[in-house]
Amino acid sequence: MILDDLKDEVVLIKLRAHEDLVIFGITSPDIYAKVVEVDERVGVWVENPKWRPRPDSTDEAVHVAQVLIRWEYIIGIMTFPERKGFKGEEDIKPIGFVP
Repeated sequence: MILDDLKDEVVLIKLRAHEDLVIFGITSPDIYAKVVEVDERVGVWVENPKWRPRPDSTDEAVHVAQVLIRWEYIIGIMTFPERKGFKGEEDIKPIGFVP
């Protein structure tokens, strides 16, 4: 699969040292995420649909955020080319992105 084909797809990303990415709402080494853009030199831009400025706050404000995950954090990316209707499917839990 060509990297550009990942745009707008939901993929499973396996991360290393994900603790460095907690500020972006990534709290697990395995996340499902919608790919927004791929930069072959730097990494993958993904969407966090429910980012909170202060995760431990009582403030209910959530924002759509786009996060760059640099290649050095990515162990692997799994795609689902034969799965129909996978984009935005309700049974997909965006691991690490939903508090």
